[in-house]
Amino acid sequence: MNTLTNQRNRIFRPANANDLAKLRRGKWSNYDEKPQEGVHLRRKPYKLRRGLTFTPFANPTPCNAHCGFCSEELQRKHQQNLTSKNIIKDHDQYFQALAAVFDDLRAVENIGLSLSGLEATSDPGWLLKLLGMLQQDNVPQFNEKVLYTNATGLHNHPALIDALQATQFDRLEVSRCHYNDEINQRVMYFNRNEPVHKNEVYEPLIQRLNPKVTVKNSCILTQTGVNSVAEIECYLEWIIGLGVTEVVFRELSILDDTYVNNRTRQWTEQNRVALDSLLTEIMPQLDQLRQHWAYQYTQAGYYYYNECFIYRDKVKVILETSSYNALMNRNAQAMVQKLVFHSNGNLCGDWDPDSKVLANYFE
Repeated sequence: MNTLTNQRNRIFRPANANDLAKLRRGKWSNYDEKPQEGVHLRRKPYKLRRGLTFTPFANPTPCNAHCGFCSEELQRKHQQNLTSKNIIKDHDQYFQALAAVFDDLRAVENIGLSLSGLEATSDPGWLLKLLGMLQQDNVPQFNEKVLYTNATGLHNHPALIDALQATQFDRLEVSRCHYNDEINQRVMYFNRNEPVHKNEVYEPLIQRLNPKVTVKNSCILTQTGVNSVAEIECYLEWIIGLGVTEVVFRELSILDDTYVNNRTRQWTEQNRVALDSLLTEIMPQLDQLRQHWAYQYTQAGYYYYNECFIYRDKVKVILETSSYNALMNRNAQAMVQKLVFHSNGNLCGDWDPDSKVLANYFE
């Protein structure tokens, strides 16, 4: 089995059926720790995973969609407030603090920017300010810049598209959970005043976007929406028609007893579509693949596992599963796996704004 390591993941190319079966059993445990990189945050030393990503958590407004699976609506037992309920209150204070974070991170050589959270495009003023900062010389040299979005603001405020292109974003990872907009709405629950929830608006938007900034579609597998290989193929035919050349299908993350059994957790458990059975249907053996599918490689990240295929020689397809328990175990280690800057001024090694706090930049 050939193995190589890129900046963030371990990549495998199994040589035989036994290697493939071992990888599928092992999932994220196949990941190995990356070399460390030192940094001082507010003058305190830390060790970062080489190739980690930094997220300025995007919460300028409440989200304009209400996805049944929203991770920000999952509540850990120690949490007092849901992340989805926190928004940036003082933009001047926020951006002054973010500039200080950027200054500390300038010394990090291998770091990516992952802009996600609630919906970054919902407040064009906030996003344009952030994009303007990223074009300055005194910021980290991010080796990859990715925006995770539901695309609502890209329709409402087209100037954002040109700004993302000028900032040289590598791709937009656009959430869309079904090719039928009525079924998609049952999963994502866009505010009805958001035109992009209709395909008649969404489809031409994607076709306008793609020449300027590469679009990668992101589809969460759910019992309500895309729930089988046949449905995956219908989705792929749809996005091929839109000119999209990459898509990821994600299994809902596997949760543990860290999380309260609230409505979002219940929805997640009831709607999970197991990835293993889909992978077995697409590729039961290394030399036995479903028609139109070609296997490329397997990746193991620090809390996720995926297999990559090419469909009909036209689109790259990633099938991914992840474990919040694996995420918690990695985050509990001394080496920082992920950096998230929250609206309370905390720079954390965790998505929870009060967990694994490395430094506060409001103080």
